This record gives sequence, structure tokens and C-alpha cells, in this order.
Amino acid sequence: GRRQKAGGRRQEEEGRRQKAEGRRQEAEGRRQKAEGRRAEGRRQEAEGKRKTNDKRQMTNDKRQTTNNKRQITNDAIC
Repeated sequence: GRRQKAGGRRQEEEGRRQKAEGRRQEAEGRRQKAEGRRAEGRRQEAEGKRKTNDKRQMTNDKRQTTNNKRQITNDAIC
């Protein structure tokens, strides 16, 4: 009977070890998922900044064009 008991204990230990490993893997998965969410947020933020910059650039170009026209008119008057 004693030998069988020892075998059972070994199996129990192995089961506990596997359970712990599973928990570790789950935690790792959760960490990776969170990391992915953060990365997605950063990507969207960068995209927004790019759009804003493009708009600003277009406005600047328009302003520049207007200024150039005004300058030409002034030169013609003088």
C-alpha cells in the first residue's frame, strides 16, 4: 500500500505543478493583451497627430498663397 501512496503523491505534485504553469501562462497572456491595447492606443494617437499636422500645413499653405497675392498687388500699386 505504501508504494502506491507515494505514486499518488507524485501525481498530485505533478498536477499542482501543471496547474501553476497554466496560471503563469494565463497571466502572461493577459499581460500581452494589455500591451496590445496600449500599442493600439498609441497608433491611433499618432494617426490623429498626423492628421492635425496635415490640416495645419494646408492652412499655412493657403495663408502663404494669400500673402503672395497681396504682395503682388502691392508691388503693382507701387
